[in-house]
Amino acid sequence: MVKSTERTIVFDELAGQYDNTGVEFFGPIAHQLLELLGPRPGERVLDVGCGRGAVLFPAAAAVGPEGYVLGIDIAAAMVTATAADVAARALGHVEVRVLDGAAPDLPAESFDLITASMSAAHFPDPFATAAHYARLLRPGGRIGVTGPVPPRALSEWDLGALRVDRIIAAADPAALAAAHPRVAALYGEYPFGRPGRMCDALRAAGFTEVAEQRHDVVLAAPTAQALIDWTWSNGLRVYWELVPADRREQVAAELTEELTARVGDGPVTAMYPVYHYLGQLPRTGGVK
Repeated sequence: MVKSTERTIVFDELAGQYDNTGVEFFGPIAHQLLELLGPRPGERVLDVGCGRGAVLFPAAAAVGPEGYVLGIDIAAAMVTATAADVAARALGHVEVRVLDGAAPDLPAESFDLITASMSAAHFPDPFATAAHYARLLRPGGRIGVTGPVPPRALSEWDLGALRVDRIIAAADPAALAAAHPRVAALYGEYPFGRPGRMCDALRAAGFTEVAEQRHDVVLAAPTAQALIDWTWSNGLRVYWELVPADRREQVAAELTEELTARVGDGPVTAMYPVYHYLGQLPRTGGVK
């Protein structure tokens, strides 16, 4: 059973606008990830944290009708919306389910490829998660995980011109501390995991050819306001929700004013650095 959490509720609320604001983000990350992994016709793919299908649909096209793609997400509303898209496209080889991405209850050795774009890198225990994924993959199976390049602390988090740390600074301190206790205990200063930790987790799980590649995603918006609106349409909304309601409008206005002062009233860009973590199981011997 998937337990409801505040984070789940936030992503349920995001389902209608997730990855649908006109600012390209999840698509370019997914494109780069799939280029690195090279899904092949006939393969079985598990997409963890499928969201609205940034990886799911191109992976389905790559494996073709003779393959199979299962997308899982902890947010039921996200799954409902994406399943409707699957049905509208008449993709009989694609399925979407509500499952906990940290440890999905699925048969062992049932997939050739696991993708987890901007999802598994946030899980509190990457070592346990990587070990679980290794059991779900067939010998020789491949994995690709993406996540933010970790700032040393949330208070240092910026995306180039877009200063996310201003949102963090405006958050209620008690709410912020309560939202990150397990993460802080595991990662110390680093909110998304210490550098190299995900690679260590993959190696500990038995993956070989482990690699970490950086991809700087350009966020292009028609106006500063559009870029601020984008921060409400994805996981950054979690941090907005920690800002007292009576301060959110002021903080958003200050961010918009700062961006406009830099670029004027025209298009604005920011840079979101992302790591792609890759690994492959040995072709023989299996994983215990």
